[in-house]
Amino acid sequence: MKTETKTVKKSRALLLPVLAFVLCAASAPRAAQLGRDETLTTRAGELSIRRVGGEDSLDWELRFAGKSVLSIEGASFVHFEAHFPNLSMGEVVVVSVNSGGQACPAQFRVVRVVGEGRVDVSDEFGDCADSPTITLKQLPEEEITFGFPGYYQLWQSREPGFRRPAPTTYVYNNRGVVRELKPASRRRG
Repeated sequence: MKTETKTVKKSRALLLPVLAFVLCAASAPRAAQLGRDETLTTRAGELSIRRVGGEDSLDWELRFAGKSVLSIEGASFVHFEAHFPNLSMGEVVVVSVNSGGQACPAQFRVVRVVGEGRVDVSDEFGDCADSPTITLKQLPEEEITFGFPGYYQLWQSREPGFRRPAPTTYVYNNRGVVRELKPASRRRG
């Protein structure tokens, strides 16, 4: 019985470093991509993110089928966050634009492949949080929901009277429009 307990403890002790390695290895491809050019293949052509200038440049281009569709200035990195290839509204790609700072770490854009050689790019949106919950709803109509936690900087939480910001939600619909959902107001009665 004692040797069985030692074996279990020994295998648990080995399991933790293995799990830590697996978690680090799983996140390595994304971490390795940050700050680098990326390409995503769609049915209508390649969508790519390219740094403009040298490797220290904070200017980027979003290109579709080799043509520039959006210039992005002052971003530490730009990254493909999600890809929805089989929607009736067309292929949809979510792009994060990260400042690399703490004031407003990230904003997002939605790119919809409309047809051969053509994409629509939404305005920037978000609450500055860099990891929204992205959800696809298909019925009654397709829409993609972005749930943001209510971003604030850590130092702000130490200020007298601090109130955590409310979560925000944005919806991208099949007409190519991003809108912020306003929280329901409470009735007094």
